[in-house]
Amino acid sequence: MKTLAIESSGPLGSIAVVEDGHPGVSWEFDSPRGRGGEIFPALEAAVARIGRADIVVVGTGPGGYNGLRMSAAAAWGVATAHGARLFGVPSLLGHDAPDYFVAGDARGGRWFVARITGGRIVAAPELMDPDAALATLAPGVPVFCPGGPLAGLPGALFVAPKAEILARRTDAFGEPSPCYLKPPHITVPRGACPASK
Repeated sequence: MKTLAIESSGPLGSIAVVEDGHPGVSWEFDSPRGRGGEIFPALEAAVARIGRADIVVVGTGPGGYNGLRMSAAAAWGVATAHGARLFGVPSLLGHDAPDYFVAGDARGGRWFVARITGGRIVAAPELMDPDAALATLAPGVPVFCPGGPLAGLPGALFVAPKAEILARRTDAFGEPSPCYLKPPHITVPRGACPASK
């Protein structure tokens, strides 16, 4: 059983090939907010390596809007082309540790914090102000910040979720829909669109 996994919820993405649950090859690429074309050379290399995938897994976030949408679309395309089953796994589960928090900047002066224990989300991501987020964290439990360092949280580790780990979380396979913590920001136009002639 060949699994192709794609993860690009943060600024460092990854693609992995896993066969019968055993780690194979993985690729990392930059996936900065608002851009992310580097996913495609890595995806091309992975598809060339795997041949035909039986399962395609995509990280569902939370994370950057563009990265989540791009990886979901790429996963759907590969799964459709290969006739593979498509699953989503929360990107929160992409870290190799028994017990940890994931924290990130949700913009607008808010952070999100989630708790993972034994490969399961025991406290779903919750939006809160930084002081409340800091009070949520437990001493001695690592904090991963996949989106980058958070000011005021110096002990946190900037570690991106790994596609290879997501591919092995078969008990968490679900819908391949991105997880958004809040509605998208909409910019109101300053004036009406010009009338067509």
